[in-house]
Amino acid sequence: MDSNLSFDRLRQVSSAFQESCILAAAAELDVFTVILEHKNRISARELADIQKTDLRGTTVLLDALAATEYLLKEKNASDSEAVYSVAETFQKWLDSRNPETFVPMIRHMICVQRSWTELARTVKKGTPVKTPSSILGAKQDRTSFIWAMNSIAQTLAEPTAASLQKAGLLTFKNFIDIGGASGTYTLAFLKALPNAKGTLFDLPVGIEAARKRFVGSEFESRVRLVEGDFYRDELPTGFDFAWVSAIIHQFDRDGSRELYKKTFRSLHSGGNVAVRDFMMNADRTKPKDGAFFGVSMLVETKTGMVYTFDEVKSDLESVGFTNVKLAVPAETMSAIVVAKKP
Repeated sequence: MDSNLSFDRLRQVSSAFQESCILAAAAELDVFTVILEHKNRISARELADIQKTDLRGTTVLLDALAATEYLLKEKNASDSEAVYSVAETFQKWLDSRNPETFVPMIRHMICVQRSWTELARTVKKGTPVKTPSSILGAKQDRTSFIWAMNSIAQTLAEPTAASLQKAGLLTFKNFIDIGGASGTYTLAFLKALPNAKGTLFDLPVGIEAARKRFVGSEFESRVRLVEGDFYRDELPTGFDFAWVSAIIHQFDRDGSRELYKKTFRSLHSGGNVAVRDFMMNADRTKPKDGAFFGVSMLVETKTGMVYTFDEVKSDLESVGFTNVKLAVPAETMSAIVVAKKP
């Protein structure tokens, strides 16, 4: 790379936070939804009055959103004020009322970004630096996290179920989704296996979200919602399949082995566990997204980490699982390791 390209890269990377902050501020203020509620046409003054925000601040934010093409800005000769509308291509994702909205993920990622800004202090101390909650408050930040996971999972759940089927693993009848949040993967498994039943185990905030999904649906009779904390509580028992999706990165090696012990006890003999997460190469530099996710675990958790396949295999075997294999290789968090309880 020549010096000019090197300089350009440093300049671009060092200022990349700006667009994400603009988008996140709009998401926290629910700007896009308000605009769409008003027939997708609103002035800065009208928006400021509705959201009780500062007019100057609102105008600057809206202009920046127009500059980045999330919004369109229009001023007719007869109008005294410009009006803004949400660009059609983004409407589905930026409307917080839409079941497929991406707004919770944007809100969650700016919370993550607040932690990332303290990376140097975290590296120096070795423990995360406490950062403030969003303007929505800590409770809503937790809810945003739950629905952010749904935003991602809803695009991955059915393809993941298909990849398990291709690997010959979608044969279970009674499964547990550990830390299943709003139940996106639970639903995908129930759809793929019409005779299966599932148990979703999570904290109250996750169960509340899952209840909204399943109560009154055609799947309600096939799913059991159980409140609990997999950090502290034992899991329900009697399953032939356990789904551990995007969880182990919250733990260090000792913590992950404790979770595997609980999972082992939850399965009957012959049952399988499937662990979905990043699987790093031996020197932990690839995949790049996994290495970056390791930084998130550093700034957000006391002991969280990303794992290599050999580490996952060793930890599963240490608690009694056998026949450990990388059933679904992937450069993303959708790599899946499976193992059997003898």
